[in-house]
Amino acid sequence: MKIARVFPTKTSMCPTDKHAYFNEPDLFTPNYDEIHISVTFTWDIAKAYKLVNSWKSKGKVKIGGMAINGESDKPVSGLYLKEGVTITSRGCPNGCSFCLVKKNLLNLMSSQ
Repeated sequence: MKIARVFPTKTSMCPTDKHAYFNEPDLFTPNYDEIHISVTFTWDIAKAYKLVNSWKSKGKVKIGGMAINGESDKPVSGLYLKEGVTITSRGCPNGCSFCLVKKNLLNLMSSQ
């Protein structure tokens, strides 16, 4: 399966292979089986939804990531993080009721 990963913000931890994108597709962007929009920061959510609309013509679009679904239990090396990056700590262990780090924001928004 051919997957494109789209990131609203480019950081030093983002993958840099030919299937990692940071903007809208252009005329020469190939079609994909799936396009995954990975949102790390909550301030990128609005930009991510604009990217969803602009990538629809290139394949089936899915949106997710830390800011949308909370922390992943099974991170895949090289898929959403640069190959070789190791995360040694995964967020705060306190679990405060007001904190959104480990919560799925899509479920929170749909329940309101």
